[in-house]
Parts: sequence; structure tokens; C-alpha cells
Amino acid sequence: MSKAVIDTKESWIERILKKDWTPYVVFAIPLIFLSIFLFWPLVTTLLRAFLGPGFAMNFENLGTENFSRFFTSRLYQRSLRNSLIIGFAVVVTTAFIGIPMGYCVARVKMPFKNLLLSLGILPIIMPSFIGAFSWIILLGRQGVVRLFLNTFLTPLGIEIPSIYGLFGIIFTMSLALYPFVFLLSYGAFSSANPLLEEAAMMMGSSRWRIMRTITLPLVIPSLGASAILVFIRSIGNFGIPAILGGEQYVLPTLIYFRVNGFWDLNGAAAIATVSIFITGGMLLLQKFVISRREYETISASRSEHKLHTHWAARLFATLYCGIVLLLSMAPNIAIIIMSFFERWRGPYPEGFTWNNYLRIPQVISSEIFNSLYLAVSASIITAVLGCLIAYIVERRRPKGAIILDLAVMAPFILPGIVVSVALLSAFSSGSILALGGTYTIIIISFTIRRTPYVFRSVVASLSQLDETLEESSMISGANWVYTFRRVSLPLIMPGILAGTILTFATLLQELSTTVLLYSARTRTVPIQIFAAVQDGFFGEGAAMSVMLLVTVFIVVYIMNRMLGRSVSSSFKLG
Repeated sequence: MSKAVIDTKESWIERILKKDWTPYVVFAIPLIFLSIFLFWPLVTTLLRAFLGPGFAMNFENLGTENFSRFFTSRLYQRSLRNSLIIGFAVVVTTAFIGIPMGYCVARVKMPFKNLLLSLGILPIIMPSFIGAFSWIILLGRQGVVRLFLNTFLTPLGIEIPSIYGLFGIIFTMSLALYPFVFLLSYGAFSSANPLLEEAAMMMGSSRWRIMRTITLPLVIPSLGASAILVFIRSIGNFGIPAILGGEQYVLPTLIYFRVNGFWDLNGAAAIATVSIFITGGMLLLQKFVISRREYETISASRSEHKLHTHWAARLFATLYCGIVLLLSMAPNIAIIIMSFFERWRGPYPEGFTWNNYLRIPQVISSEIFNSLYLAVSASIITAVLGCLIAYIVERRRPKGAIILDLAVMAPFILPGIVVSVALLSAFSSGSILALGGTYTIIIISFTIRRTPYVFRSVVASLSQLDETLEESSMISGANWVYTFRRVSLPLIMPGILAGTILTFATLLQELSTTVLLYSARTRTVPIQIFAAVQDGFFGEGAAMSVMLLVTVFIVVYIMNRMLGRSVSSSFKLG
């Protein structure tokens, strides 16, 4: 063998040994994790959807029987129709509530704006199923507010319906999800360039024409993002329909019914597949509509918005925002009062007691440990994964980074109960890796669903970080690991902490994901609250709810105080 060939081989080997493979190894870790615990479960779910009813993976029974129920079963048809009705109705009602509220806070000179922006986020971070429970106390068949209003309205031939059914689900979801529209529309109205509106006004256009032809088109992308976010969360919500639905099933409660009632995982997989296609179809529709109505303002100059100062505008804005905020906070007030009583019959609660709180350590001591253990474990893993993926996608940009980006964000738009079905399909008893009923499968589900929070928070931090700092470290001879640990990590730490703390706060009250995955050993506080409400122990359920609400509020308050940033930024799609 010639010396030239030997030198070529040696130089090739030297290049391989000298190359910094760390970024590729780090890139492989989240990719392998997502492949095993997201892609494979979704593929398995799709396969199960075409198998016969039951739990087994028997490929001899391939067919479309599970899907044919949507054409033959009234229960399936009604559940699909109810989900679509609720989804579209909640989008419309949240738009009617949130857009005017966002405009008022952004464009009207009114008091307590900062308070409104702070309290406006509370319905999002508070457990929605607790809100449903609270509205039973207020507007249930014996609800105090309903009885009070019907006392005056019944002589007129009008009666306020109870909170149960589609009306109650839509009403409760709208008050729980309107902050998405409010916060995103507020940001859009605040950031839209006012020079266009001022120019139109100088040319004689009316305020209504300016609003219709200039202001609204500029904020359509933000409104579209909020609409798809509300739709996805409303059709994927399990807690509210489970508590208020009565005999009105929706797709998430139908999935729960198929798994817990019939142990039919294959049938549940078909329902989950339909949910995925509905979600995907709505995303495509939203992108199509936004792409046809998207506008950009090309201008280097900026000016402040001229706020409405007329007394009528200020009065309307203050009253409107105050009423919306009071309605959205009413469930929290009711649940606190209920926690100190045994029951609530008629207009007044009965049986004042401290026992509801005194019994908490006895009743849910293991559930408290489980909630904290699962939330802390998943938050730590989420922080590591989200941080690594964000750095790879935003800084290293290897081939295939866009796939990683889309894979991380996919669970954000999937209903929690769909993720649960996917994990059960892949890792239930009888599979190669049997994880059903364990802490591990719940931690995996939490990690998959909440990694987008840390990912987007870190991406936002990296986008504001000058890359020359890292390049200087590399030029000085530092490798990738040292540069990331000593330069990048300290600067993006606030973003990591923000996403991690938000993840922890939301995981403490997670119900939709755990409702199919828990066992007697892994029950959490939300599961216990849900069971207490289902069994009619309202006082006990209220006390546990208050404990959970206070914990979540304290976590978010500490985050806002320590990091000096709003929690709302982490709820955006991108």
C-alpha cells in the first residue's frame, strides 16, 4: 500500500476523531425520546384504530368496524356533533368576550390595566374542572345564583336553565378559555402600527371603517392563533364535559367510556384518530385563512397609540372588563366558601366545619406526594429536553432540525386524552415495554405534553441573545459543551426557569392526561377531586380544590416576582 493512501486514511480517521460530535449526540437524545414515546405510540394508535374491538393487538381482525360506529351509532354521532358544536361555539363566544376586552385594555384610557392583565391569566392556570364544579354550586339545579334569579324571572315566564348540558359546557369553557383571545388580541392591538390609522383618520374615514379595513386585518394572525388554540383546547377538554355533560357525551368522555367501561382500547384509538384529524384539519384551515388575509406594516417609524379618553368609552371599558373578570373569578370565590361547609342547599351553605381541611392529610396524603413527585420529575426532564432541543434548533440548525421543531410542538395541539390513548396503545400490558399504571408512563405523558412550554420559552430567550458571544468562545478554543455551560446557559436561564415553573404549575392540576393512565398507586390530587365531585362530596372536593388553587397561584406568583415576566407568553403556539 502506497504512503499516499496510508496518509489519506490517517487524515480521514484524524478528522473523524477531532470532529466535535457532541452536538449530534445531544441532537440524537431528544430525537430518540420522541421517536419511542411519541411517534411510535401515534403509529400504534393508528394501527389499533383498524383492529377489532377489544384490547389485544390481533392483526387478523383488520377492518373499519371502529370507524363505522360514527355512521351507525347514535352515541358516536351525537358525541362527534357535540364536540364540534362546543368547539365552534366556544371559539365564537371567546371571540365576543376576548376581542373587545383586549381592545379596551389596549386602546382605552382606563384604570387598573396591570391588574386586569394579571388577573386575566388566572382562568388559564386554574384547573378547568374545578371551575365546572364551582358553577354547579352557583347555577346547578339547586344553585344559589340560579334560585335567586328564577325568583324574579319565573313570574315573567322565564327560567334560567341549570348549568348541566351543552349550554353549561359552552358557558364554562368560554369563561375558562377567553384569556387566550384577550391576551393575544391585547398584544396585537398594542403592537399594531398606529400611523396607518392616523393617516386614514386624516383622510376622513370613520372609526368603524378604520376598524374594519385597517385595524382588524392587522390583528387577524393573532386572532387566528387564539381561535385555533381555543378550538383545540375545547374539543380536547375532559374535565368540564365529564362533570357538566350529564348524558351529553363528547369525544374525550367517549374515549374514557370506551376504555373504562368496555376496556376497548382499539375503539378508543379510533376515536382518538378522529380527534387528531379534526385538529389537523382545523390547523390547515386556519393557515389557509390567515395566509389569504395576512398583512405586514413596512415602516421604520413608530408612534404611540392615541387612547380613547371620552368618558363614555372609559365607563364602558371599565364596566365591561370588570363584569367579565368578576364572572371568571366567581367560581374561585364560590369554591372557597363551599370548602368551609358540608353542603350547599338553597340560597345558603349549611354545616360550617373545618373538617374538610382537617381531613386532607388523612384522605389524600399519598395523592399529594404523587402529584408533587410526578410534577417535579416531569418538570426536570422537560427543562433538560426543552433546553437542548431549543438550543439545537435555534443555534446549531442541523439538517432535520425542522422535524424536531414540529415533533416537539405536536403534543401541544393534541388533546391530553389522545396522548394517553397513544401511550396506552404502545405500552400497555402485553407490549414489549409494559408501563401501564406506573409512575413512568405518567411522567412520560407529562414530559411530552409540556416540553413545548420550555422549548418556546428558551427559543424566545435565544432569539434575543447575540450569537457573537458564543462564537467568541468557540474561536478562543472552547468546545461546544463548555460554551453552552459557561456562556449560553447562564444567559438563557430565566427562560428555562419560566418554562419549567409554568410546567410545574400546570402539571399539578393536570386531569385529561392522567385520567386514563393512573392506577390505585399513582392517583393524583386532581383525580381525587374529580372522584369526590362525582360521588357528591362537595365540601371535601372544595377544600382539596382550594389547596390546589392556592398552590398553583403561589407558584405562578413566585415566577412573576422572581423572573419579572408575564406567564402569558408561554401559552402561545409559536
